[in-house]
Amino acid sequence: MIIIVACSDSPRAKVEKESTPAQPVTVPAADIDSATRNVVSFLRGETPFERIAVADSVILQVTPEGGGAKATLRREQLRNPSSWMIPSGTTTYSLVPPPGLTLLSTRIGRHFNCLQFPLSSRVPELAHYPHVGVKLEPSPGGNCLQTWNATFVFDSVARPPRLIAVVYDQWEW
Repeated sequence: MIIIVACSDSPRAKVEKESTPAQPVTVPAADIDSATRNVVSFLRGETPFERIAVADSVILQVTPEGGGAKATLRREQLRNPSSWMIPSGTTTYSLVPPPGLTLLSTRIGRHFNCLQFPLSSRVPELAHYPHVGVKLEPSPGGNCLQTWNATFVFDSVARPPRLIAVVYDQWEW
């Protein structure tokens, strides 16, 4: 299996997966960006669960710097935003963004930890899937310590794009 990821701000950009060289399958960048925004809106309590597409199970993961904890939740467990939790030792990380973070930035094919990075630098096993990095901040130019960062990873062939994993990278706050 070969996966090719193309990054662009253009809505015509494609994320491609090839099962064989003669049969490429494409995921429009605008579709995975829209799917990501819908999931963030759901986590903020603004959109019903029925408006997001999720796989039968979704991996929630903290980046390796934060301990690399993982939780796999079934679709039914994901119906309530408060269930989007990653237990790690004596700590539990919630993927629900804090209130007051109103400035949303998304980047297709990137990962945020205040700044942009390739997802392969944090979680290489997920980097070949279509993904969108998200940063929520209180205002433009806000302090990095006040941001919420996650990367949403999607199935490379499902239509509409179906969430398969989330990588959380604001574990230290």
